[in-house]
Amino acid sequence: MSDVTAQVRYINDEWKERVDRAFIYSKETRRANTSLREVQIYDARPLHAASELDLDTNGFVFAECDFGVSDFHDDDAIRACYDEALVPMLKSLSGAIEVKVSGHQVRTEDPSTFLGAYSRYLHCDYPLTPTPDREAGMLGRDLAGADYAWFNIWSPIERTAEQNQLTVLDARTLSMDDICEYHFTEQAGNGYAAIPAHNPNHRFFYFPQMKPSEVIIFKQFDSRSDKAMVCPHTAFYDPDVGDHSAARRSVEFRALCVFG
Repeated sequence: MSDVTAQVRYINDEWKERVDRAFIYSKETRRANTSLREVQIYDARPLHAASELDLDTNGFVFAECDFGVSDFHDDDAIRACYDEALVPMLKSLSGAIEVKVSGHQVRTEDPSTFLGAYSRYLHCDYPLTPTPDREAGMLGRDLAGADYAWFNIWSPIERTAEQNQLTVLDARTLSMDDICEYHFTEQAGNGYAAIPAHNPNHRFFYFPQMKPSEVIIFKQFDSRSDKAMVCPHTAFYDPDVGDHSAARRSVEFRALCVFG
């Protein structure tokens, strides 16, 4: 077991009572609107080995994936793996009849861009309200009442992830009462998403020592009311590892899954 006590950033409690949204689009605004909380982060590998993780219950699962990409700085090479590697994997894991990968983001230790660096606060990538125009734009047609879900697919690249690893919040321990909304750009009209406030019932998991061939698939929105809706996530600093390991590098894909 490689459980660890660490700190994650939550949005400040005051935002649960406010009707406006926080702006978090830079290191300065992140620090102004979030606070560190000490949490226990559990090793999820034993749960995976026992087949005790489920996308529709926990909101996340673990898998192995051969991306077939030798250079993750080559956007065309990465896009080529969408249909070859990601779509079949997501269809198998989710039961979707159609999968569209919307894009990818490579993240490194370089903090020069807010969105290109590691996530340093617990968040979701979408608002938790239906936005059918977004899905119709992806599919080129209306959903016509079909159920759908958005997933992230996260993997280390170039080397094993030892520090600033990804932790996910078990969807079973998340209450919708915990959720606030925030703007992730400087301009209010350019986008907002969901963000959880602290709740002592939250339970965090990670997969220690993830290799570039290993992936976490975690849910970011599900239109089906009887399934886990979302799995918030963030990078975390592992005090047991310290500063002696190579910096984490990773790739993250987002995909829309449509069900029958």
